[in-house]
Amino acid sequence: MLNRNFVLLLFLSALFSQSTMSGYGYGMFSQNDEAAIVGSGSVGLLPSFKNDVSLSNPSTWHKLSFTYLNTSFESQSNKFGSSSSKNSGLASAKLIIPSKQKISFGLTFKPLFSREITVVDSTFNEFIFAGSDTLDYSRSNKTGGGSSMAQFAVGYKLTDTDDIGLGLDVIFGSSRSSQNLIIDSSDHLLQSRDYFSGSLIELYYTTRRFSFNDSPLVLSLNYNFSLNDIDVENESYQAFLDLNSNNYHDSQDYPNVAAALMPTNAIFKNEISISDFKAGVDYEFAERYHAQLEIQSWNNNGKNALSSSLYPGYIKGKSKINIGFLKFAKPYSTDKFHFRAGLSFSDYDIKNLDNVKEVGLGLGVGIEFGLMRNQIDIGYNLINRDNIYNVGSETVQSFNVGVSIGDLWFVKRRKI
Repeated sequence: MLNRNFVLLLFLSALFSQSTMSGYGYGMFSQNDEAAIVGSGSVGLLPSFKNDVSLSNPSTWHKLSFTYLNTSFESQSNKFGSSSSKNSGLASAKLIIPSKQKISFGLTFKPLFSREITVVDSTFNEFIFAGSDTLDYSRSNKTGGGSSMAQFAVGYKLTDTDDIGLGLDVIFGSSRSSQNLIIDSSDHLLQSRDYFSGSLIELYYTTRRFSFNDSPLVLSLNYNFSLNDIDVENESYQAFLDLNSNNYHDSQDYPNVAAALMPTNAIFKNEISISDFKAGVDYEFAERYHAQLEIQSWNNNGKNALSSSLYPGYIKGKSKINIGFLKFAKPYSTDKFHFRAGLSFSDYDIKNLDNVKEVGLGLGVGIEFGLMRNQIDIGYNLINRDNIYNVGSETVQSFNVGVSIGDLWFVKRRKI
């Protein structure tokens, strides 16, 4: 672990957004996986895609008139001190199939945790021995990749006022770690890889039983928990001298790859145990104009026994509150624009280190087009974080574009 000043370099990786927060534990969990959510700054529970629909809440999907294929692409810029980084890639892919305004099915692929970060000594140090001989040395730690999630979800209309949703998330993927001791410009590498496996259950409930001043008041609840806590299989490789400086163990290195020892394996059970509670209230104070309030409490109660974190701590919990204002388009009219804005406040509970505070502002617009109510969503999120270990503050700007294409699967008899 590096205790002196260092610079951070964040590297491009499709499917994973990046941040200095990726240095905590197994990394930063995914937040901006959908453009409509980015624009409202929300936690994804309340309607943001269309007037009654959130793409992240299965209990609302049956209200869609068509099947939708949604893909979201994210570009992110991080600034910390005098350093900055930019990256971009695919944020999520989602297929939602409603049937008869009663039931719906969905399949989603998206990242769960990102570990894309490199920590490097800012200066070399000298070691003097035998009176005159001098060695210059420095160190760097690098992690990349992370865990991903495939979700199958079902939504169902219970009554005219109550809807439920159920999701099963399968966790997979891997991350890699490389520790480098640089002696007189020669790289001495110690590398390892972590493989993730586990599953989550997601429960959703939405009700429209309530009203205020004769206007609809929608309450949504969501609780996620580990069905099988996330296990981590760690594979560690023999250290080697990277003679050709390609950061890869091959026949040109010492010892060469053929002479190296076999990697050692260790399985860490119940490393990550996730529980996540969300609640939100949506108030339609005028036709298609909504005010929203959401809260979130996310916790990791896993063992976290594998010491592979770049920082001496991990994200144990997060609490968030978001206030949003949205205006939705009117179907099949000249009004084809959705407008979104949100302000959020978050607190990250960091094990063994100071909590990280976060303030975020979201702005977004959605544009409907075509008979199937296809949609392009654009979201912008500006985030400021404080108390990051050895960094201080970080400013993050996220720009997300989502494309949703509709079709008539399972709704061919619907009158448009």
